[in-house]
Amino acid sequence: MMNERKIQSALFKAFHSHPYKFTNAYYFNNESDWLSFLASGFCYEVEIKISRSDFKADFKKEKHVVHKSHESKGKTFLRKTYDQIDANPSWDFCRQFPELITSREYFINESVSIDNEWDLRQVAKIRYHMQLSSGIEFVPTEQKMLPNKFFYAVPVGLISKEEVPDYAGLLYVDELGRVTKIKDGKFLHKEKLDVKKLFSKTYYVYERELLNKLTLNNN
Repeated sequence: MMNERKIQSALFKAFHSHPYKFTNAYYFNNESDWLSFLASGFCYEVEIKISRSDFKADFKKEKHVVHKSHESKGKTFLRKTYDQIDANPSWDFCRQFPELITSREYFINESVSIDNEWDLRQVAKIRYHMQLSSGIEFVPTEQKMLPNKFFYAVPVGLISKEEVPDYAGLLYVDELGRVTKIKDGKFLHKEKLDVKKLFSKTYYVYERELLNKLTLNNN
């Protein structure tokens, strides 16, 4: 069964020429399933999807608003400010008022019995939140909020190239870990991004975890 970890492993091989490769890293204003940097400073972001529902839910994320604003040469985009009032709205409410709903994906480990042997697998879930908008703010659309190229990576045939936005590329990953480029991602911009920014974020997380570990060991 294809999962996020297998696709990340396949991307590691496919992007072997990129000297800096990261998974589940924060560089922009969201968590990236895959980020890799060329020595030149160009950045590739890959969003991994293993189900169609997961793919469709992705478009509720703010980064797609940023992409669309940039594509239309807009200088700002609208960001709703809100108070979260319900973490578990009913499915009927979600269908009737989709403009009030945001979603967030997460993964859980589930044990599955196959031929009397138990196998631990990672399963994607989606959590919905109802939001009440209390205002809006105008946020500048800046190139530093975008990778140089953006792709979706999915199991073979999960989605078609016609379903991905114009600004995105599409990669198929098969069960043998082979990556096929179905659609190339176009250059969103050609500004070279600062790799040190990501290194700093990564190190601060590591340093915090290390400090907690050392503190626990000394108590």
